[in-house]
Amino acid sequence: MANNSDDKKDPKLTETLKKILSAGSPSDISKELLGTVVGQVLKTKDDITLKATNEMIALIQKIDFVKEFSKFAETHKFKVSAEIEVIKKND
Repeated sequence: MANNSDDKKDPKLTETLKKILSAGSPSDISKELLGTVVGQVLKTKDDITLKATNEMIALIQKIDFVKEFSKFAETHKFKVSAEIEVIKKND
């Protein structure tokens, strides 16, 4: 029964293990194993990236930027300066 649930979770991994067990040469085993490992690493990287991204989005959505800027403005002064230059057109 446990093997059946493992097959449902990752049939590609199970199929690869079957191929490895039935393979004759070490090079065939190495290619299959390397392919499986690389595939799993890429899948894991994508899963971690997706979860981290979702967590960051959730944190940013919780921030009230108007309220935070109001707090900042209460304790800071703002200085605005501008420079204007008028240039004659060459017609």
